[in-house]
Amino acid sequence: MAKVIVADENQGRRTLLASTLEREGFDVTRAGTLRQAEGTALAVMPEIVLLEGDWSSGDAIDASQRLMGDPEFAFKCRIVMLSRSTSNEFLLTAAKAGIHEVIGKPVDMSKLIEQLWKHARKQFVPPPADVDVGGGGGSFDVGMMAGGGGWALPMLKGLVGPDRINESF
Repeated sequence: MAKVIVADENQGRRTLLASTLEREGFDVTRAGTLRQAEGTALAVMPEIVLLEGDWSSGDAIDASQRLMGDPEFAFKCRIVMLSRSTSNEFLLTAAKAGIHEVIGKPVDMSKLIEQLWKHARKQFVPPPADVDVGGGGGSFDVGMMAGGGGWALPMLKGLVGPDRINESF
């Protein structure tokens, strides 16, 4: 049974979401504050933290960033945010904070449940926005490296010579 933390300071919304998810087979824990959500998430390591995006008592993006700063949480858990804002700027900020998906309000409950099951099963879900994390493509000169003493993998020397790596490679 997939564990989900439903974090929302509005008790009515929190209860509605939690009850619906329990009927769908999720093991739900409720959190009424961001601090409670963070502490519970780090203690329980649920598959999903379902986080309301708008809080009067804190910032859900900051809380998400703190959670994703924990290596074990970042490896095991996913954060799904429900938000009125779905602007490109907000989605980029959410993606940079490590949020796995932002679902816009009003929420289509059947879509939400479908997406939560995808997250629970660790299936691919596109991130809220494309984030350039640096690095990326590069090149190296095989001819220069393969003949030099710094060639790290001699067994590949014959396989990746300049005659094999060309424009069509």
